[in-house]
Amino acid sequence: MGIQDVAPSFRNPPTFQDLEDVKAYLKDNINKIARSLQDIDFMINGTLDVKNIRADGIEARNIKAEAITTDKLIAGAVTTDKITAGAVTAEKITVGELSAISANLGHIVAGLIESIEIYGSYIATRRNAYPRCEMSATGNVFGAFQDANNRITIEPNYGGSPSLVFTQGGAFKGRLDMLLGRLELYGSGSMDIGSNGTIFLNAPRMYFDNWDVLYADNPGRSLGNELREIFDRIEALEDR
Repeated sequence: MGIQDVAPSFRNPPTFQDLEDVKAYLKDNINKIARSLQDIDFMINGTLDVKNIRADGIEARNIKAEAITTDKLIAGAVTTDKITAGAVTAEKITVGELSAISANLGHIVAGLIESIEIYGSYIATRRNAYPRCEMSATGNVFGAFQDANNRITIEPNYGGSPSLVFTQGGAFKGRLDMLLGRLELYGSGSMDIGSNGTIFLNAPRMYFDNWDVLYADNPGRSLGNELREIFDRIEALEDR
């Protein structure tokens, strides 16, 4: 049962002609009173239905503060089109974790972010500019970039081992890896090892392709040249 579309109206008593007119008048008003009592009971007992409320019939000024709580709302009753832009502010949001918010968060500016785990991210020290350091889930890149063509990057899987890769002018220049089960430093082209002090090589043995690979700028000869000259002099002494 719903509230009457039009509330009953009571007429002023007419001029009665006879007793039957009085009876009809009283019967009509008794019925109207009964209908009004039914509507009042309908509302008082909490059975008021939204279909009995005209559009825009309830305004904010007619609702007591804190009268509407979350337990009074059915799931999905409040949708984004019902919320005024800017009505929900950060201090009004409390969630256990950000996964409770399903949205593209866009450009976030924060003073401090503390986290336990971050996956599938791109992190850089500068945005769209060089030099910078960056870490990206795309290609599993972790490196330092002077520009797009000059960089040092960590390659997580080079033959089953991580490696440190050097790139100059867009071309591969060297790699530090453990591909063969031992530390390997490989350079594409010349390699310089320098120090302002003494360089100590502490190893049980060192391997060279031949003695000619050991070269002294002064006197401009290789160790192979020196050894051959010594060998020739020894042979010459033996021939005497």
